Amino acid sequence: MDAIINEKIVPKRLMGKLKETFVDNSSELLIAALNRDGYLFFRNVINPHEVELARNEIFKRLFEIKELKTPYHEGIFSGLSTRDKNYEDRGEFWKSISDLSTLREITNGKKLHNIFDKIFGCPSIGFDFIFLRPVANGKSTKLHCDSGFFTRTTKKVLTCWLVLTEVPIERGPLFIIENSHKFEDIKSKFLNFDVAIHKDKKAMIDVDTIKFAEDRNSKILTANFQPGDALIFGMHTLHGTFQNYAKDNKIRLTCDVRFQPKNEPKDPRYFGLNPGGTTGAGYGELNSARPLNENWHNR
Repeated sequence: MDAIINEKIVPKRLMGKLKETFVDNSSELLIAALNRDGYLFFRNVINPHEVELARNEIFKRLFEIKELKTPYHEGIFSGLSTRDKNYEDRGEFWKSISDLSTLREITNGKKLHNIFDKIFGCPSIGFDFIFLRPVANGKSTKLHCDSGFFTRTTKKVLTCWLVLTEVPIERGPLFIIENSHKFEDIKSKFLNFDVAIHKDKKAMIDVDTIKFAEDRNSKILTANFQPGDALIFGMHTLHGTFQNYAKDNKIRLTCDVRFQPKNEPKDPRYFGLNPGGTTGAGYGELNSARPLNENWHNR
């Protein structure tokens, strides 16, 4: 199957595979790999049964607002939505799903904490504000890095992209631009940038991603992901997602959760019982709070 970015097929010569990392590697090996590659890719970090429990609860909630067809556990997009009819506050609705105990058990539980403890070399803490994303056909995330969102109080932050459904190439998996964490011009461009403060500037890198990778002599790295896989990367690693064009209309379900050392200053936007998120608007600011049949915004 082809990978598609902005309606363009990515040439096979530019595609590359993510290197797999072993969970039981030493702290030293994990740090070395992260510094070298800008990411760590783990297979089957979370038990598939735990993932299934969380996924089915989420899918059931989406089915109740007509966004998924029956049987809901297959995650087939209906093209419809009664989200706004059923719920007055999009943010409160999405927070109620994001706070499901089955989901929090895998996003903020011991298994990921143990990995991040090893990476940081000290106790870690996961952000309370998480980014759960159901992605329907035609949608994708533009090329960007995460530094402008999450480094206001500490630079020691890592993103974990956690996979909750099968995500083959046609369902729009995440991709990483090879060696992009070493692109000094990009790092300089976003140095001290804060997307919520510097509103005249976009976090999105507005380029032709395929040409960008080719000009940098970089591969566009990805994989066919399975439920329970996790991809961890730094704040300057350039990434996005391919377009979901799966003919079976199944949605892609993933979740971003950020971790930092527990002893570093915590950004109050992302911690607490009712975190305000990047802009202070809470969960209502997320594309995921929009009905599945509504277009996304780009920051």
